[in-house]
Formats: sequence, structure tokens, C-alpha cells
Amino acid sequence: MFVHGRSCCDYGHSKIRNKGIANIFSQMGLVEAWGSGIKRILNAAEEYGLPKPRFQEFDNMFRVELFRNSFPMMKENRDIGEASEKHRRSIGEVSGIEKQIELNDTQQKIIKLLLEDNQLSAIKLADRIGIASRNIESNIKKLKELGILIRHGSPKNGYWEVTLTY
Repeated sequence: MFVHGRSCCDYGHSKIRNKGIANIFSQMGLVEAWGSGIKRILNAAEEYGLPKPRFQEFDNMFRVELFRNSFPMMKENRDIGEASEKHRRSIGEVSGIEKQIELNDTQQKIIKLLLEDNQLSAIKLADRIGIASRNIESNIKKLKELGILIRHGSPKNGYWEVTLTY
């Protein structure tokens, strides 16, 4: 709840919203301390040099907006923090050994265009790059296999997520 420009997060006040879930998490040993989550989120964002998360409380809901850096993942920055297994695969990391993913010119252009507009279709990408849409579809398939591109939603109303920038 926001009071005079400050939120409940600023006061360290903890309010359990779903006692059933809280009880289950506590019994599973997933709760370190009641009311410590927001402070840990803020500390983690600062530790990784990320923008400060935004907290909003309204009605019976609570929203946390987490932000990521928009700079490309350079080879020397890939070992920052603990990477999820999915991300480790997307950067070609196998058993702790990094390998360079070689993308062709078309794949690099696809990524660049999708970073600018993540709702572009294969036909629009083909038009902008100047090659056949079949070629685009083949390259998108490879980028998806590498874990670099993820499609969210339907072909008509969905969008692309680029997990790795080059």
C-alpha cells in the first residue's frame, strides 16, 4: 500500500496474502524468514547491476516489475550470476565449458530486427532482409533450436523473445 509516496516495501511490513500457500512453502523449507523477500530482491538487483525493481500494491494484488539490462551478452559477461540450464544451453555452455555460437549473416539480421520489433512475421522479415520467407523460416527454426529465439502466443498475435543478443 502506498502511503505519502512510500510503499509497504519501504517499511519492512510483511502481510501474508495466501496463508495456505505460505504454510506449504514454510513446511517445504522454502521460507527463509517472513518479510525478507523484497529486501532480497532489491539486494540481488543491486548486486547484478540491474535497475531497481518496481513494487505496486493495489486491491488484493501485488506486482513486482523486474528489469534486465538491455546491453548485449558479451562473452566475458556470460558467467555473471547463476545461469539457468536453459540459458546455459542457449549460449552453448556444456559441462562448464563455453563454446562460441556461430550465427550466419541472415540469423544476425533476424535477431537485430526482432530486437527492434518483436512482432515481425517471417514474411515481413524476408521483405526487410531481402530474401525468401522459406529461408527466414529455416533460419528461425535454427535460432529456436539454439534457444536464442522463443515464440510466445499465436502466429497471428504472438511475439518473439530474443534470449541472447549478438
